[in-house]
Amino acid sequence: MKILSAIGFSVFQLFSFFFVIAYFFGILNNYFSDKNNYCIMTYMFEYPQFVRISVEENKEFPQYGLYAYSEGRFTERSRKMWFDGIPVLFLPGNSGSHMQVRSIASVALRKAISQEYDYHFDYFTINYNEELSGLYGGVLDSQTQFASACIKKILSLYKNNKYTKSVPTSIILIGHSMGGLIAKRLLAYPSTINVTSVAITLAAPLEAPVVNFDAIVNDYYILTELAWQREIHQHEEIKETKFLISIGSGPRDLLIPAGLTSSNDSYISALTTSIPGVWVSPDHVSIVWCKQLVMVINRFLFDIVDPLLEQVTENSLLIGAKARQYFEANRSMIINPRIKRNNVTMQADAFWYEDNRRIYQISRPEIDRTTHLMIRLVSFPQNRFVAVETVNVQDQDWIFGCNAKNVHNSYRYCKEAISLSELSRWTGSIPEFGKRKLATVNLHKLTDQRPDWTHVIVRVSPTNKPVTLNVDINDHASRQINVQLPSDYSFGKQMIITETEANSLYYELLLPDFGAIHQAYLLYVEPTASCQATSYHASAELHVPWAKNHEYYHYFTHLKKSPMKLRLYKSNPNILRGIESDEKVKITLLLDPQCTFSISISTSWYLRIAQLSRNYTPVLVPYVAAIILLVLRTNILKLKDNKDCISIHSALMSEGVKPYYAVVFGRLTTMVLMSVPLFAYIFVNASSQNMELQYFARSMLVLPAYMTALGILNVAALAVLAVMVFWSQLAHRLLFRIVWRGGPGLAERMASGLQKVPMLTSATLVCAVPLSCGAASLAAGAAFYAFLLSKMYEEYLEDYVYRLGSRLACRIFKMFISKKNTPKTEVNASVESTSENVNVRTNGDNNENINEIDTGETSEEARVSNKPEEPKDESDKKETKSNSDENLNNINFHMSLFFMWLIVTIVNVPALLTWAHNFKYSIILKPDTSYLIGIVMSACSAVIWQMNGPRKNLRNYDSVSTLLFSMAVLILALGPYTLFIVNYGIAFIFLVITVQQLYDIEEPVNEVNPDYLNDDVDEASSNLPGVNIADEDNENENEDDDFLLNDELNGEGPDDYDVCDENKMAYLLRSIREKFGFDEVN
Repeated sequence: MKILSAIGFSVFQLFSFFFVIAYFFGILNNYFSDKNNYCIMTYMFEYPQFVRISVEENKEFPQYGLYAYSEGRFTERSRKMWFDGIPVLFLPGNSGSHMQVRSIASVALRKAISQEYDYHFDYFTINYNEELSGLYGGVLDSQTQFASACIKKILSLYKNNKYTKSVPTSIILIGHSMGGLIAKRLLAYPSTINVTSVAITLAAPLEAPVVNFDAIVNDYYILTELAWQREIHQHEEIKETKFLISIGSGPRDLLIPAGLTSSNDSYISALTTSIPGVWVSPDHVSIVWCKQLVMVINRFLFDIVDPLLEQVTENSLLIGAKARQYFEANRSMIINPRIKRNNVTMQADAFWYEDNRRIYQISRPEIDRTTHLMIRLVSFPQNRFVAVETVNVQDQDWIFGCNAKNVHNSYRYCKEAISLSELSRWTGSIPEFGKRKLATVNLHKLTDQRPDWTHVIVRVSPTNKPVTLNVDINDHASRQINVQLPSDYSFGKQMIITETEANSLYYELLLPDFGAIHQAYLLYVEPTASCQATSYHASAELHVPWAKNHEYYHYFTHLKKSPMKLRLYKSNPNILRGIESDEKVKITLLLDPQCTFSISISTSWYLRIAQLSRNYTPVLVPYVAAIILLVLRTNILKLKDNKDCISIHSALMSEGVKPYYAVVFGRLTTMVLMSVPLFAYIFVNASSQNMELQYFARSMLVLPAYMTALGILNVAALAVLAVMVFWSQLAHRLLFRIVWRGGPGLAERMASGLQKVPMLTSATLVCAVPLSCGAASLAAGAAFYAFLLSKMYEEYLEDYVYRLGSRLACRIFKMFISKKNTPKTEVNASVESTSENVNVRTNGDNNENINEIDTGETSEEARVSNKPEEPKDESDKKETKSNSDENLNNINFHMSLFFMWLIVTIVNVPALLTWAHNFKYSIILKPDTSYLIGIVMSACSAVIWQMNGPRKNLRNYDSVSTLLFSMAVLILALGPYTLFIVNYGIAFIFLVITVQQLYDIEEPVNEVNPDYLNDDVDEASSNLPGVNIADEDNENENEDDDFLLNDELNGEGPDDYDVCDENKMAYLLRSIREKFGFDEVN
């Protein structure tokens, strides 16, 4: 503890630094743990062309544009506005380009040409000027209006084209990122609700915004939900025609959490890791060109076209069936009795084979004759369930149920059968090990549903590829393993299965306690020593029952032995609400029958920290803002009690900043606001749909988040302090470069002038808000405030260095003076005689002695009359020290206000970037979400920047400190949901501080005058008998004279003390610096 105090740290701060380091490692894990991108790049056979199409709304939105995609010889037709295909409109997202459509559009064009379809797709795309729609909501309404106008324009192109075979009545929408949110809005938009029916969103935050930066983003989400409720959900006939297919990415998308890409309004919500044939996780950008996904989307689009009309079919049932076929995997084990199935005629002269074993593998290098594998339906308990895996079987219908009552030659067969393909699905695998299908069938329930059936049939058509069939018939219960998750504080592996059953294929691991996104584990599937195979392939699929189509795969081979990362992208809703849940995460293991495996699990804190940083990073901003308010509150209380402010570094170690009270009150406030219906209605916002944030606010996760924010602020304070020390020199050099023609003196005068006229700067900032945007004014104000602070630091540090140097110089000088040795006998004798003479003269004639002393002082004054005035006595030293402390006190107060200004500026950076991006179109940002904040902060700066420091003894410091704590608690409670509350909360506090410093009344201070007390004492003493004050004064003077004389004779007279005076030495150092200093030259 003493060591920590010596270096200026506390145990609490060390903990905060530990959390920051852990958070940093979590970020690194997110960036590098899943760095491999397994998406295949799509290529174009001809150079892409984008033909501009004029839209009437370009007059209102000149920064936007509509384009038609084309390649090669088709470009000329696009330039002539000849379109006769099926229109598709692509909507780019946050900072997205209209050129991102080229992968989907090129594949669609080549598919239509290569397969000689009679129809094709015309792809259109919108240039949104790469605006930051995900960070600044002010552009969402304008983008939606322009997209609506583009839809109207596109459909008009077909009506005016006489070569069009059939005029389309609707348009397909594909939106990436925030473009997907706009696509969802267009499905219920008044002008487009009747001409849009199918929308595919790619990595779009449909459920809630990732960061609710401003009120416009919040309103856009709420209006979208209200439009869907009013225009679609209340009209069943319209709802049946709307197909919103939302696709998320998975762990490699670091911008949009996968849990936010689903929506209650979506017909299908799926992650790319679960879509059959994709099974990879692209990042946020590569999802638009990932070939596996692009192929699936185009297959779906081509399959929903009516070949007679050559337009999208109006059959909603067909569209829904095709969507489920391409974007969902069949995971049922029993057939749906409501589905009507047609009989399939089987081939009697094919090869029919029945194997009585329960677990076996059949491998053939090729199949030259149609083969049927027969699995008998019996009522034995060990024959309850079957899992069949095929390798390189391409038939769409490959598993059937039938009654093998017919006989051909010497074997039984089925004349007719019914397909059970709804119980089968493609499974993920490494391409080198072949394409695999899996069917899982509950044989006993199948017998109950169809008692006339005797067999399940697996059909394999002739092929020249090697084919493998793995069959595992079991009682199912023995293959379901309930896994007790390891403790959070355990290290090492926890064994689940020491060795799997020989030749087994199928296992299920059930994880009952795995239900929150902040949990993370590692699953190990390792071959045992008895495995003799040189190569093997095993796969694991994680299935989340409350998040449909959130499955993902991991593969174990002899070359890839890394463990499977067990993590969720959406928590169990029942757990989030505090309700008991019996839903269990399931891991399906498909093992290689040639090997036996050991299965184990371990806790992974490294992966857990990555999950926390991935999902809860946005909450750190309001937490930092709340801590800044608590720091200011600490300084206000210190100012009230001790009349001084402490540094931000010390304030961050104070009791008022520790999470004992603020976090507890923040959690209670959140529970009250979310539990009371009235408050929930008042504070409703788009992020309220984010169940993860609701769980976070009620859980103990707020504590590590608070500690991380505290550590980040500690690091930021150190960084800002370092920058401040060098900022003045950097600013001076910048000004010198700007006004170099005026010489270095002009730059110095400008810097000094800016420091002396902050009122002019504040007025400029206020005027700049309506002429540009509030964020630009905030950024300029932050820079100027930093400049003022740097000058204050420069003056304080300069004074501190001079005082430190003078102190060291005096100590060195005294070390040399102490070595002088002058104790001689003659000198001592003369000292004694001189002392006697002085005493006699003093006792004899006080007036004469006084005259001699005065004469000496006069001669001394004459000797130094040519020197500048210097501090001479102890009162000057105290005054110098108090001035230095007062300067530091002012710096500490302004540093707290500067951090408030800085956090508001950071929150408004999206508005600043949008203004700068669209500057060539308009110098004024419309709408400006930072307008009010910029006006308030800039106006307050006119008062704050004029103050050298805070006023002391103000009457309402207690009330202000209470208000600061209340606002900090409110930001802790609501900040994670609505980040714009930081804007208004900090601006309000800044305004309160300004008004208080300007108008608050100082309390009277009862100070005692020492001179008044001395006069009273003298007067009282003079009335006492036998006391002569003048005699006492003379005696004291004589004693002082004796002391001074002795010191003079010993070589330590007044001259030596003057030379070693710290203030004189500091004055000397300043004089040397000014004399030998030089200005910056060219």
